[in-house]
Amino acid sequence: MERIQKQMAFLFEIDKVKDIFRQSLVVNGKREENDAEHSWHMALVALTIKEYFQGEVNLERSLKMILIHDLVEIYAGDTPAFGEVRPDKADDELKAAVKLFSLLPDDQKEEFLNLWLEFEECKSNEAKFANVCDRYQGFMQNLTSDGHTWKKFNAPMERVLKRAEVIKIYVPELYEKVMLPEFLKYQERGIIK
Repeated sequence: MERIQKQMAFLFEIDKVKDIFRQSLVVNGKREENDAEHSWHMALVALTIKEYFQGEVNLERSLKMILIHDLVEIYAGDTPAFGEVRPDKADDELKAAVKLFSLLPDDQKEEFLNLWLEFEECKSNEAKFANVCDRYQGFMQNLTSDGHTWKKFNAPMERVLKRAEVIKIYVPELYEKVMLPEFLKYQERGIIK
C-alpha cells in the first residue's frame, strides 16, 4: 500500500473514536461524552492552563499526546477512572496501540506509538502536562454534572485525591485554588465518600 493510502486508512479507522463513550456526561447532562470530545476539550485545557505548569513544556508534543492518548480505546474499550480496576488494561491497550498505529507508514507508526507510550509512562514534562490536562478535564466533567462519575462509582476521597496528584505536583495553583475546595464541598455533600 502506498504511504497516502495507509494514512487515509488510519484516518478512517480513528473516526471510530467518536463512538467510544465515556462515563462522563456532557454539560447538559443528556448524554455521555465520547473520546473525541474528551480529547478536544483536553487540548483546549492545555492551551488555556499551560502558564501554570511547573516546568518547560513543548506544547506541540503534549498536544500530540492528547490527541492520540485514547485512540487505543477503539479496540481496548474505555476503562472508567473510578470504575473497577482492570488488571489486563495495560496489555490490552498496548496491543490495541500496536494494531492501530500499524495502519500508518513505519515512521508515523513509530512516532505515534512512542508518543502514546510516553503519555502512559508520564515521565517527560510533556507527558506530565498531558496527564494534568486529562485529569483536569475529567474533574471539570464531574463539576458540570454534579459529580456524576463520583456518585456512580461511590468514589472515595483517597482515590479522587490520588487521581489528582499529578495536578497537585505540577500545577499546584490550580489544585489548591480550584480543585481542593471543590473536592471538600463534594465530600461534605456525601458525593465523594
